[in-house]
Amino acid sequence: MNAAAAAALEIVHNANQPIGLEVLGLTKRFGDFTALEDVTMTVAPGSFHALLGENGAGKSTLVKCAMGFHPMSSGSILVGGHEYDIDNPQTAHALGLGMVYQHFTLVPHMTVLENLVLPRDDLPPVIDWAAERAGVEEFIADMPFQVPLGTRARDLAAGEKQKVEILKQLYLGCRFLILDEPTSVLTPGEADEVLGLIRDMTRNDGLTVLMITHKFREVMAFADEVSVLRRGRYVGGGRTADLTPDDMARMMVGAEVVKEGMERAANEPGAVRLRLEGLSAEDDTGLPAVTGVSLSVRGGEILGIAGVSGNGQKELVQVLAGQRAPTGGAMEIHGTPYGASREEMRRHKVYCLPEEPLRNACVPRMSVVENLSFRTFDRPPQALGNWWL
Repeated sequence: MNAAAAAALEIVHNANQPIGLEVLGLTKRFGDFTALEDVTMTVAPGSFHALLGENGAGKSTLVKCAMGFHPMSSGSILVGGHEYDIDNPQTAHALGLGMVYQHFTLVPHMTVLENLVLPRDDLPPVIDWAAERAGVEEFIADMPFQVPLGTRARDLAAGEKQKVEILKQLYLGCRFLILDEPTSVLTPGEADEVLGLIRDMTRNDGLTVLMITHKFREVMAFADEVSVLRRGRYVGGGRTADLTPDDMARMMVGAEVVKEGMERAANEPGAVRLRLEGLSAEDDTGLPAVTGVSLSVRGGEILGIAGVSGNGQKELVQVLAGQRAPTGGAMEIHGTPYGASREEMRRHKVYCLPEEPLRNACVPRMSVVENLSFRTFDRPPQALGNWWL
């Protein structure tokens, strides 16, 4: 950034004024695929702005460009009225931009204090934890919510973890906060509490917020303005007071949303296809994630597993897909023991669509054709005997 722009931004920070973000003609291509095309939108200083769009609309790509994770193919990004080349997350943080991700980034075995302090760039080689605690306590005293500094992150409820994630960005000096699906792991009550506190900070504490979400209720209840992306293009937006959920849905899908009545057809359930008896499994930290789960799924049924994200659903699916070893219990398919090996899954035609397919079902650097071929890497013609070809 040039000296004049840096000085102008320093004035904004020193005055504790909110900063805005402008995206002008932003285009981002990944090879032959255009994820964003000529997107122009403005997030006003001190506003709570919602970014809507279906999966694959380009929302995450846009904010990753703003945060310096992806270089733009073309276009400009202005922060505080000045254009910057944000080529890495460090530059974004220096400009006052921070991001709270959909899934928690806290270190589970560290305390809240350690999770807040250790990301700082200016830490001395030897940390005076008493002094750091005093500084963090002074900082939190001015915040609208409190967190227990001595508690390990793994022992916090989901709502408390989300508060720590937000406080971490504010403690690091961020004045523009990007929230990526911030309530996906929260109960409705926790979501309303957290979003209400953030909205109050945009009103009283010079914070600007850009929230990615799919939830119209949260947009209508907390956001001042909304922007909508569809297939990588900006298709509309405005003040939430002037829009209805139907208006936003039409912009998202590009057509009138028909609300058809749900009718359940009479369907006699078939034989038991899948049976779990006392199934248990641990999470990545060795703590119980699934404990004594027993259920049956019959042919022709759709069985829903309800619960706030983070309560064992992911681990249960991973056990069924052979990606996590159970610690107890038994599984059966068609009345025979099932160990979720590749051969068993192939024989019983068991398929899995995981929660995070880019992390858990695809190789991002491979093409679509290569990913499809990779499913049968251990079978002819890709393999001969025990050799890959």
